[in-house]
Amino acid sequence: MAKVADIVDRFLAWCTQQRAKATVKFYRSRLAKFRAAFGQRDWSTLTQIEIEDHLSLIGQGASSSTRHHNVVALNTLQSWGMARDLIDKRAFEKLEKPRPGQRTRIPTEQETEIILAAGSEAFCRIYQALRHCGARPGELCRATIADLKEGGTVIELAEHKTSRKTGKPRRILVGQKMREIVAEAIGDRKSGPIFLSPAGKAWKPENLSRTFRKLRDDHGLQREGSDKLVLYMTRHEFGTKATEKLGIHAAGEMLGHTQITTTQRYAHADENKLRTQQDSVLD
Repeated sequence: MAKVADIVDRFLAWCTQQRAKATVKFYRSRLAKFRAAFGQRDWSTLTQIEIEDHLSLIGQGASSSTRHHNVVALNTLQSWGMARDLIDKRAFEKLEKPRPGQRTRIPTEQETEIILAAGSEAFCRIYQALRHCGARPGELCRATIADLKEGGTVIELAEHKTSRKTGKPRRILVGQKMREIVAEAIGDRKSGPIFLSPAGKAWKPENLSRTFRKLRDDHGLQREGSDKLVLYMTRHEFGTKATEKLGIHAAGEMLGHTQITTTQRYAHADENKLRTQQDSVLD
């Protein structure tokens, strides 16, 4: 009979060999509390009701996306274990999976101005770079000087969120405005991360997000639900504006999406613009 801790550990070891670092980090963080709560139990003794109670407990006060991801991690763990005969009895058949929250807006110009006026130089550089290229925060956090290719016009990452799906590196285009930001961030350095934190070390996504949240909260920019201002909105802002100016296919290419349906979630319609254009629909 297999202990829960052993199954979780073997799953994470397999992920380390077969999946990207970001994926391993995702599962490790999502399964940590589950392992702590049930680690010494035999998997076959687990019941659906106690797992549901566990998810409810750790999900208190969490966003719908966090609760959704907690369920995804457990579903994946159980399926992986059963496929390898480590689990011979399902602990659960179906867990309620909250629908992930969807962003409904992009930052206003005023909000952006406040964040930029309050942030440190190190923060503002990477924040502006995110706005200019639409990269995921984690991508620019781990991008190094060595990842700059083609005369500095591309940041090429071999390991990224969709590398297993596409089999291709993630290419983040570097236009003239972003090139100026990158040059300022690097200075005369020849190696290491492109963007450094105020401490002179590579940014970590969680530290970057924490810095953003503090600036947001300190300056009264809090909102609730899908309106809440978060760092990842820089990607939504870029996706929305790129779609408006260049079309959704070009926006998808720059965001690194493999499907246009994904890009559509990043293109937010401006109701004020639609309202003013409504009269032009019919003669």
